[in-house]
Amino acid sequence: MRRVPPRLREGLAQRLIGPVPASPPQDTGGGAATNGQPYDYRVRVLVEIHRDPDELALAEEVLTGRGWPVRAPKPGEYAPEEVTDGYVPRIVEVRLLGARDGAAQQALHMVMDLSHATELALHVRDAALIQHRADPHITWEIHPKRVPGPRERIRRFWTDDDTDDDTPQPLRVIRIPEQAPESEALAAAASHSPAWPPFDAAEHGVRPARINRASPAWWGQAFLAVATVAAAMLAIRYVHLPDEPASFVDSALLSVGISVMGLLTAVFGAGAWFALRQSSALRHVLPWALPVALPAVFAAVPQVGQLLHNSYLSAFDLSGEVEGGGWGDALRAGLFLTVAALYGLLIGLGAGGWVYRTTARSGTALGLTLFIGVYAGLAAGLFLANTVVERAGDSGDDARAAAAAYRVPGPYYGLAAEFVCVLPKGEDAPVYGSRLPTGRPLLTFGPKGDRVSLWDPKAERALGMRLEDATFVPAKSEHGKAICPRTP
Repeated sequence: MRRVPPRLREGLAQRLIGPVPASPPQDTGGGAATNGQPYDYRVRVLVEIHRDPDELALAEEVLTGRGWPVRAPKPGEYAPEEVTDGYVPRIVEVRLLGARDGAAQQALHMVMDLSHATELALHVRDAALIQHRADPHITWEIHPKRVPGPRERIRRFWTDDDTDDDTPQPLRVIRIPEQAPESEALAAAASHSPAWPPFDAAEHGVRPARINRASPAWWGQAFLAVATVAAAMLAIRYVHLPDEPASFVDSALLSVGISVMGLLTAVFGAGAWFALRQSSALRHVLPWALPVALPAVFAAVPQVGQLLHNSYLSAFDLSGEVEGGGWGDALRAGLFLTVAALYGLLIGLGAGGWVYRTTARSGTALGLTLFIGVYAGLAAGLFLANTVVERAGDSGDDARAAAAAYRVPGPYYGLAAEFVCVLPKGEDAPVYGSRLPTGRPLLTFGPKGDRVSLWDPKAERALGMRLEDATFVPAKSEHGKAICPRTP
């Protein structure tokens, strides 16, 4: 059985389907659409296509389908005597995304690979990167010669003087050759009126526009971001948490701090929302990254909470020796640490978006601004997360000082300490870490499996033993201190 050639099979299918609608005429200037694909370099490729009309139409259809405009070469773009007999020359503009070095070679091989994959009757002869000279112009901005001072602004506001509403300031920039004097900038600004905003040489002047330079407001906003991180750090370190007793002064400071932090968070939240709207990368990543991250967060956040528990217990040398609170307690501790890290990231990203929204000048790249903001946010998040861990260590030191005075420390995210009196069941009960005192209470955070870890306030040492080797009696409280009941 003979195999039907692909070309014949396609022709039969085309006859059954019907004629294909005529494609719109190609732009001879090479301005065809690129199917929405991003590119940063253009390469002009000289190809030869078989003179057969069907082959010529197929090659142009395949090449333009990739978003590469095809046109006839202009005089001087090829040597007629070098064209192979039976072929016609065409210029293909390959638009690609990649490195500048090797772009021409990459484009050449892309056309060759496409030709081999689709069996086009096509020869590739030459490829050259399209390069243009930089724009030899300079930007001038139009500004009013006289700017109202603070006193005049206050007077106008106080007297409700709206005389300046009838004369709006011309928010304009113009482009003239870079070597041209200022007089040509003035002439160009005046020549475009009245179709453009009015220009009066007596009232307005020109000056070189700031390109890729941030205004002083940028430094103010950067300072505001640093101040926000510092305020968050101070709040984490020195404001009492719900699990700890708080005085009236601390409560008042907490209320004021929450108000200020809420205002600043709204500012940076607006900047993050602007960055999300303007950055296509963030819009494409977040819709699938958030659903993927949520299950991982619920699985990892309780484990993160163990970091706070271990930092707290390190004051008693009991890290890893105590069974922490329940899943909910570990989740609360982990959320505190996670929210602190995410808040730092929000500040960095929001500061980048807010800076670009309010102070970006001509030529400022949004991607670079957000890149710096994200990395600054990661650094701020790590700083705040480390502050949370240090705060847990400080809470452990406070609990250790209270336990050294035989006072029961308060609970910490499910870690509840108590004083017990240990009565060994035998004289040779094995104890690890120190000798077992029997006349004074010892602090414990509960058993872990079949073992229990204890802390001796007098010797300030940790010890451990098996539960089956002793009897544990809760200590009594006398004048706010734990004591062991007297044995007869």
